[in-house]
Amino acid sequence: MTELLRQAYDPDTFRREGHRLVELLADYLTHIRQPDSPEKVLHHVTPDELYERWQADLATGPHPQVSDFFEKILHDTIHMHHPKYLGHQTSNVAPMAALAELLGGLLDPGMGVYEQGTSGVALERLLVKELALTMGWGENSEGFLTSGGTLGNLTALLCARQVMIERDVWEHGFEGRQYGFLVSSEAHYSVARAVNVMGMGSRGVVQVPVNQHFQMETDQLESCFRKAENDGVKIIGVVASSCSTATGSFDPIDEIADFCEAKNLWLHVDGAHGGCAVFSKKYRHLLRGIERADSMILDFHKMLMTPKLVTAVAFRRGEHSYQTFNQKASYLWDKDEGREWFNLAKRTFELTKSFMSVRVYALWRTYGPELFAENVERLFDLGKTFARLIAEEGDFEMPVSEPECNILCFRYLMKNWSEEKIELVNAAVREALVREGEFFIVQTKVQGRLYLRTTLMNPLTTERELTGLLKKVRELALGFVD
Repeated sequence: MTELLRQAYDPDTFRREGHRLVELLADYLTHIRQPDSPEKVLHHVTPDELYERWQADLATGPHPQVSDFFEKILHDTIHMHHPKYLGHQTSNVAPMAALAELLGGLLDPGMGVYEQGTSGVALERLLVKELALTMGWGENSEGFLTSGGTLGNLTALLCARQVMIERDVWEHGFEGRQYGFLVSSEAHYSVARAVNVMGMGSRGVVQVPVNQHFQMETDQLESCFRKAENDGVKIIGVVASSCSTATGSFDPIDEIADFCEAKNLWLHVDGAHGGCAVFSKKYRHLLRGIERADSMILDFHKMLMTPKLVTAVAFRRGEHSYQTFNQKASYLWDKDEGREWFNLAKRTFELTKSFMSVRVYALWRTYGPELFAENVERLFDLGKTFARLIAEEGDFEMPVSEPECNILCFRYLMKNWSEEKIELVNAAVREALVREGEFFIVQTKVQGRLYLRTTLMNPLTTERELTGLLKKVRELALGFVD
């Protein structure tokens, strides 16, 4: 072994630098949770500036000491543990899950086949079965973990296609037939993307209107179904959103399940964000009817405090999870036709994927599912608190005045402002917030209108930060008024 390789695998170097990194991160977690911390959520620089900075760093290397590298990364990366981070739907990672990821990252087994994945494979099955039982499904339920909600939705809908279409699509394609799914007009873009990837085209997504709360209008399902059938589109399933990305609205699963059972359709629930409500007694009612779904996805890397990406793909009837793919790979296992739960590549897109189950299991084993319930309830309660604070002001409006979860949209406006001026001012406010770095929020379009959007992901966020955000938005908005 060369000296350079010896250094790269040296246990003492790993121990020394590992201790320094943990101390750095522990100090970071301590500092940003202080009420008067001067630390910003984001130290904004342009993409080109940051690229040039790292280009110069690499050009002067190699750098045997990594501590300064860790410090630079910490400075230049958005601080999602900060109480004033109110932006994208992504996890506020619990330290225990991060430690488990370090373990998984160093061991780094592949999860495609049992002989390599071993404990990770077993943990995947255990976690999904526990999730299925929590949803009210039976012992025969099955599933696995995959890398993100987009891939999760695609996998579940591929399964629906394979089960519901009475012909070998893998071998013969659609043979000129047009199939489709009924989908809320507020559904996540990944649903339409999945349908297009499956070769169903734009006609394969049949949109169902939403009500004033941005939930699927279930009394429109029959007319949308009939119109699609008259247009030559054979509907094979319905996708329920739990919840929608823009407004956090939950489709009524129970009512959709009634329709699906009457029509013999597949019911898939996109619970990437809101599916975690199943752990909460207080908010489980938002998922009423989930026990009747055929498939569901849930992102542990959103409100369940796990590093990205970890998505559960669950099937109420476990045998369906083995029908999604029909390819053979004899060099990976001995029994191509057997339903070997422990050889995950038979059921997933991914052959090589990260040791993601260890991140979730570490939290579940250490704290129990009560941790998930408490975090969900804390964040959903914060959503209601923020809605109340906004409603108490006279110069803000919300498209949904009573949010169902931790996602809120709002915007600043004054009387007699045109829609164009409202959008220009609020877009400028959001850009100014990002550049200043004290708060971080995003923006979205709700029925064609621009709104500021917050997703409350940090249990350390309080009324103080929420009130401060409204004050800051108003201050910036008035600064843009001529």
